[in-house]
Amino acid sequence: MLKITPLAILSAIAFQWLAPSAHASDDPARIADGMIGEDMGKLTDAQKKRVFATLHRLKNTKGCAGTLAHCMAQGDVTARRHAGYVVRMIRKNKTDKFISAGITLRHQSAFPEEVQRIESTGHPTKGPATAPVVITEFACFQCPFCAHLAPQLKGLHSRFKGKISHTFKFYPVRSHARGVASSLAGLAAHRQGKFWPMHDLMFEHRADLSDEDLADYAKRIGLDVTRFKAALADPTAMRFIERDKLEGMRLGVEGTPTFFINGKLYQGANDFAEIADRIAEEIDIVEGRIK
Repeated sequence: MLKITPLAILSAIAFQWLAPSAHASDDPARIADGMIGEDMGKLTDAQKKRVFATLHRLKNTKGCAGTLAHCMAQGDVTARRHAGYVVRMIRKNKTDKFISAGITLRHQSAFPEEVQRIESTGHPTKGPATAPVVITEFACFQCPFCAHLAPQLKGLHSRFKGKISHTFKFYPVRSHARGVASSLAGLAAHRQGKFWPMHDLMFEHRADLSDEDLADYAKRIGLDVTRFKAALADPTAMRFIERDKLEGMRLGVEGTPTFFINGKLYQGANDFAEIADRIAEEIDIVEGRIK
């Protein structure tokens, strides 16, 4: 008869404790805990089952090779961020094809073939000059999507304290009748050091951008209205706006808003949660958590 000693029992327990699980990627609790930027708390049971299946089907895009579930079990940060994206999309009932394409776009946004050099001198910029992540936004003040995002983007600075700066580029859209006039108004306010208050007012009142409206906004934020009106007619101002528009076209800007994050074209949805996640991912890259 085989005699099992107390030492043998302790050794077996120790081995089980120390040895990595061969099926760590099959543990739903571990997968749920490993997500970054999202959780499964508000999903239905059917949605949770779909998340689990999707993470076992889709491949990771950087670092660890294998499925997202496998790489999450290894602690891979890219896989953990992709998992959060999968949850957000399944909550919105997006198709498998949509989610797969979204993972590809996320990778292309973070690791593009080309990183652009974008001029920021003289442009409205919010955030420390030493920030490791620079967000460049090409936008038009009559753009409804830009207006929707504008108040949400203000929260990025408190969310990523000291780690981001935000530069605004003027990109008046041809189909917006007051796109050029409102861009000139923004630049005129910038020349008096009050671009961001003017930015906020124009986006808040996107449908009211007549000459009289713009002059009223200038007065509201404390601008010298005489200087403001003179700046609107200054030929150098129009050339400034034209340079931004031409630069955007050269960089492949096709609509507004378009974001570049550390010179990398953001290719995801113009959705605040996705933009914020991309910024957080770029911080992970800069700080060495994703290589």
